[in-house]
Amino acid sequence: MRRWGCMAAAVIAAMTASSCTGITSVEELLEPPVLSDVQKQVYTALTDAVGEDITYVYPRFDDERSAFFFRDLDGDGTDEACAFYRDGEQNSVRLNVLCRTEDGWRSVYDHACPGTQVERIYMTDLSSDGVYLVIGYGSAARADKTLCIYSCEDGRLQNVYSELYSRLEIIDLDLDGGDDIVLINANTEDHPAYASLVTDGGEGVRRRSVVMMRESTAELVNTVSGGLGGGAAAVYADSSSGSGTISTEILYCVEGELRDPAALDGSDIPAITARRWLYSQDIDGDGIVEIPTIDRFPGYRDTEQIYIANWNIFENYTLSKKWSSLYEPSQGYCFMIPTRWDGLVTVRIDQSTGERVFYKFNGTLAQSRLELMRIAVCYTRDKDDFEERGYFEALTTGSESVMVLTSAAEDSLVLTPTEIVNGLYSLRS
Repeated sequence: MRRWGCMAAAVIAAMTASSCTGITSVEELLEPPVLSDVQKQVYTALTDAVGEDITYVYPRFDDERSAFFFRDLDGDGTDEACAFYRDGEQNSVRLNVLCRTEDGWRSVYDHACPGTQVERIYMTDLSSDGVYLVIGYGSAARADKTLCIYSCEDGRLQNVYSELYSRLEIIDLDLDGGDDIVLINANTEDHPAYASLVTDGGEGVRRRSVVMMRESTAELVNTVSGGLGGGAAAVYADSSSGSGTISTEILYCVEGELRDPAALDGSDIPAITARRWLYSQDIDGDGIVEIPTIDRFPGYRDTEQIYIANWNIFENYTLSKKWSSLYEPSQGYCFMIPTRWDGLVTVRIDQSTGERVFYKFNGTLAQSRLELMRIAVCYTRDKDDFEERGYFEALTTGSESVMVLTSAAEDSLVLTPTEIVNGLYSLRS
């Protein structure tokens, strides 16, 4: 995968300058960095074909935040060059494909795209017949996005499938060795919430299955794909109701057909997974996605805000708790609470230092005085000061260190350094 190496620096510099100039769009913020010889040739071929009165369009959520991208679209072993742009004063996006020739680069295809923004770009294998170019387009004027799946021959794209969607996940959902596309549409005035399974089963790209979702699936706040308890695969959809409550639906395949057990009459999944915050994620990195639920540490009442985050897996048509944790995204870590602490340990925040301090619970918070351990976060350059006071570094999260001080008390609830290290997970990407 080729990148413009100066892109990140150019973005930061442009964004800093924009605060004084009134620049509002990504295209205005991002000026092409210094181009390689190949990129200069592509740029020249593009402007020769479409003119110089163009504005580059940058994918909003792609790893390679560039208006140019290079992919082997037709499987011949040679990369084609693709460029997103706007022509003159037009708002709609255009996609131009250029092929390498003996004399340089030449534009071979130009396409009007169904949107004013480019959301994401994927190259994916939906069958054994080759890869497809998958692009999601958006528009500031509407919430729905448009999926377009293209096949390619000699640099020329053919749109073989299109569908509206709210969220998109690519995963081998039916475990047949090829990717599948799961499209999720939230409930609107035009249609109830539903999910589609799109793939190439040897008969071309088509919608293979559709399943209706819960009527309350109005705002999709998070989707994530990954493992399901028992070895299957699933897409997890977190949606927010009008009251702000988040609940989770689980989409998986049975003999090629989509299933959503949370949408079945009488399902207790919506009630069990209801919470005010926290999204589904693979919290421990084992490939299986956990669904969070919220509880309180011992001694806390409704008005107080220190919570236990429980992480549950869906298996055999039911949710079962895998971990309980102190989840601290602002601090950059999640600490998994050992089973022997269940109901016996609480936590308070040291107001003078911000440290999270665990105590043996003794009926009330005020009576809980036996300190078991405390967790502090500092810049790694400052960790020596903590180590001089008896703390040890249990986790590093980028430029920060998670420092832990354990109790010298003779109590079975005191954890070993190994237990602490094994229970800490970084929340920094």
